[in-house]
Amino acid sequence: MLPPEIKFTKTRIQEQWVYTFRHEDLGAIGRIRLKSTGQNTMINLDVTGDPNDPMTARRREIFEPLGMRIANEMESIVGRGTEKPIPTPQPIQPKTRVESKIMQCEKCDAYVAMLIFAEDARTPDRLEDYARMMYPEYSKVNLPTWVIGSTLDNSENPPAYILKVWPEREPVSILTPDEFNPVINKIQETHCD
Repeated sequence: MLPPEIKFTKTRIQEQWVYTFRHEDLGAIGRIRLKSTGQNTMINLDVTGDPNDPMTARRREIFEPLGMRIANEMESIVGRGTEKPIPTPQPIQPKTRVESKIMQCEKCDAYVAMLIFAEDARTPDRLEDYARMMYPEYSKVNLPTWVIGSTLDNSENPPAYILKVWPEREPVSILTPDEFNPVINKIQETHCD
């Protein structure tokens, strides 16, 4: 029933069953929440991400038709409820601490770039998870921003997945520090030129 690029997990969070859907490239795209409301079960669909993030629209395009199809199939099997739906609150998710660093101009100390360190991101979809979580911060600081994943091996100059997310998004790259550091150095060195 699910496209091969989408997987899901099921967890119980605050008296709700939560089915979280992940896309192999976009990371978490949405979830279906089921909560008992007496004799009926409330079905909620949540698209993942900040409404102002352009990537949320992409996640919505993929998740909403899938989520609606699943919800409609569930209703066709168990029947439509008779009670008036009562909105159920979103379960509280634990906060994730994400390391980031603001880079400064070497001459005037102005802020020139932001780096987000995705400590457990060894795949492009995990980079997207960090980009989604940090959208409110990097859109507010309005600096060129990259999400840098974990190193992919133990070599002397280990590569990592890197995703430029702001001001324009670029495709995911695999770069070593020797390849990426000159990009940041150039921004720092040429800011005042």
